[in-house]
Amino acid sequence: GQDMQRSLCLLLLFAAPAHSFLNPALGRVLPGCRTCHGGSLRAGRMANRSPKLQTPKMIAIDKSIKDHDCTPEFHVAVLGDLHLDPSDMELHDEGRKHIVDLLRDKPNSHMVSLGDLGAYGSAGTSENFEFTKKWLDSFKIDLDIVTGNHDLEGVDEFFSDKENLEAWMKAFNKRTPYFCTEIAEKVLCVGLSTVRFRDTSYSSHEVYVDQEQIEWFDRVLEHHSAKDGWKVLVFTHAPIMGSGLRTLQGVHIKNGCAWINHTEEKTRRKFFELCNKHACIRAWFSGHFHLSHDYEESITINGDHDVAFVQVGVIGEKSMRDGRRQTRLVRGDSKGIRIFTVNHHQGGGERLDMEMIFGEEGKPDKIHFPKEHDEWIVPSSAGWFSARTPSAEDGCFLDSFLSENPDADLVPVSSVLAEKKDVVCWWHMADGRVLGVHDGLLVEYDPTTLAPLGVVVEEKAMAGKELMIVDNGNVAMLVSEGPEGVKTEVIHPNDDGSYWRKFQRNKMARIRQKQREEMAKKAAERLFMNRSAGDRLRSLLADKIADDSSRAEALKLLDEVLKQSQTSLSKPVLENAK
Repeated sequence: GQDMQRSLCLLLLFAAPAHSFLNPALGRVLPGCRTCHGGSLRAGRMANRSPKLQTPKMIAIDKSIKDHDCTPEFHVAVLGDLHLDPSDMELHDEGRKHIVDLLRDKPNSHMVSLGDLGAYGSAGTSENFEFTKKWLDSFKIDLDIVTGNHDLEGVDEFFSDKENLEAWMKAFNKRTPYFCTEIAEKVLCVGLSTVRFRDTSYSSHEVYVDQEQIEWFDRVLEHHSAKDGWKVLVFTHAPIMGSGLRTLQGVHIKNGCAWINHTEEKTRRKFFELCNKHACIRAWFSGHFHLSHDYEESITINGDHDVAFVQVGVIGEKSMRDGRRQTRLVRGDSKGIRIFTVNHHQGGGERLDMEMIFGEEGKPDKIHFPKEHDEWIVPSSAGWFSARTPSAEDGCFLDSFLSENPDADLVPVSSVLAEKKDVVCWWHMADGRVLGVHDGLLVEYDPTTLAPLGVVVEEKAMAGKELMIVDNGNVAMLVSEGPEGVKTEVIHPNDDGSYWRKFQRNKMARIRQKQREEMAKKAAERLFMNRSAGDRLRSLLADKIADDSSRAEALKLLDEVLKQSQTSLSKPVLENAK
């Protein structure tokens, strides 16, 4: 009974690690247990301990529970990429006031930061972590936080990703890079962090969630099922593949860092699979793109259980990309959740963007988007990459073309057609890969989620050329005709079978390359100085140093040669000087 559970709880307190309070057999937190690891969580609102820094094996669920008195109402502010600069905090402080005012006296108020805390040049440093911690504490609102790609960028201070991550966890009083917090009755906030920057295969700015976190996340969802009435809100720095968010920064597509685990094929679809597996996930919030909420698909509904995928903007002026400074606000209760925009650039006004009314007794949720407002931004006019999804109106589908032209060996796409802004062409290649031509680009898409993976051929390289698919989808090539005749350019797949080009190397590799180039330059300069001084000295010695001024110059040159005596070229000069 209850007394036995309390006794078992006391036994666990003494026998188990501080993070292991979930009874896997019961699938719930035992009565009376309160464990906190989430950082900046004050006593009275959430139970708090001063944890010994560790990175435990994720065998049990590390769960925090707010003192919510079993009330279902909650209010959560979601902060996008902060990029705080101590010398320029006016607009961030203004945004803080807007949020504090909107959450004042609200029950179960909470706040989540999606990472990327520091300004460019100071991101990922101990100094920035300390400054950001103080600024976030000044809200006086319970906080959870995850890392962004720039939070592990302290390459001048920390040798490894592990050291950088540990410094971040220590600064925010966290045992682990992930979090799991019960903020209201049957309402759970879960966050996952990126854990590598130096160790990425390609772009260092790829947000990477490791296998241990994925397994832990799956376990959390299993123990907080929709059947038991749980509603889960998920928070990550970047969105997941399959979210359906379509307005992206082109640089993130080109460099392969738009989605979580973008370049790792075996895990990048796992997150969307978990959304389909666990009906308890109701919304997933992400930042990373620095784009506002004023695109029609900045909130998308996707997956088997109608998950709301929500793009989160920025507070600061330096990090905004489209003139809008915005924060997400989530208000919910037992009936549903409502997602708002806080318009910091318009005095902190609150705008309803989506309402989800929970379905009763297995019935689907009712999702409502308010009528269109006059603030929408058209992605193409703003210069952002607009991901496309195949539709019946698109042309040049490989399979449909071949069914209509069974004897055809080539599927031509003229450059005029490819460059049209309103025409999209798609092919499922013979190996299962999906290529799409739109806005003058050749782009590879993930075949399962149809999320863009990366650019295969850029617009400039496509200009004046025709794309042809050869041998029933086995070969793609560009064809152009000029004075010298027809020129073909085969688009070869990469070693891993993909087609999209990895334009950006790992940042640490680029830093080391630059260091080698600097060392080579200095060595060449030393060699040149040594050779020049030696040649002049040899000339003076040949004249037997006839006067005092020449003797003084020879001694000076000899001194320079002695300083650079590491090179073998100086040895014969030294012998002559003797």
